[in-house]
Amino acid sequence: MTTTAYIGMGSNLGARAVALFEALERLDACAGVEIARTSTLLESTAVDVEDQPDFVNAVAVVRTSLEPVRLLEAMLSVEAEMGRDRSGDVVPRGPRVIDLDLLLYGDRCEDLPGLTLPHPRMHQRAFVLVPLVELCPDLVHPVLRCTMTELLQRHIDEAGPLDTRCRVMARGSLQGEHDVPGPGLEDGS
Repeated sequence: MTTTAYIGMGSNLGARAVALFEALERLDACAGVEIARTSTLLESTAVDVEDQPDFVNAVAVVRTSLEPVRLLEAMLSVEAEMGRDRSGDVVPRGPRVIDLDLLLYGDRCEDLPGLTLPHPRMHQRAFVLVPLVELCPDLVHPVLRCTMTELLQRHIDEAGPLDTRCRVMARGSLQGEHDVPGPGLEDGS
């Protein structure tokens, strides 16, 4: 059986966009994982730990035969292969070469050690909601029972206009022959 899942992606160290492309390739190479679609690249200011470089973000839609915990393990393995250090010495939510978050797994609701579905803060993050609205505006959050479009509008109503927090970097998907990062994305700027 195959399930559709949504993975949030971010990088704010080094060649940020290149890191997202590499993470996609590595995820797609995992047994039981197929990248179906990806969003536009966005640049966003950091949240929580604000004194760090801006992120490049995107969302990937995956089709997977893996259970949620196994998919998360594959994602964590990709992060580790790419140099992400999740040890206790690193500032939580601080700068990172790659960050992969399992946002949604079908309509499953789980609260397991190390994994909460849907992602508990996704509805508070413009850099998650904007790509989700681009990919699937009518997708319903399984707990909040609102579409991604409604959640984005709520976020704007509460936090203000998006342009101070979230900017389009390159139009179109991260996949496909016409999707090349724009100027400045490859060099980590």
